[in-house]
Amino acid sequence: MTIALNRPHRHDLAVPTSAGTTPEQRRREGATRDLAVRHLQGVSTLLSHRTDLRGVHAFADVVEESVRWSA
Repeated sequence: MTIALNRPHRHDLAVPTSAGTTPEQRRREGATRDLAVRHLQGVSTLLSHRTDLRGVHAFADVVEESVRWSA
């Protein structure tokens, strides 16, 4: 079984998704992206400190591997 993780590239994180957005919409989009990145980093940090949690949740393992290989 293959699990695909669809996540934006680093370049996409810094660019607003729509050209005609208001500053408030861009701020919210940026905050959403920042939150997603923090969650990915948090999963990676947790699994690096707690090796006993590896293998408990397959998607968390995939996220942790993705973050490590994209750094």
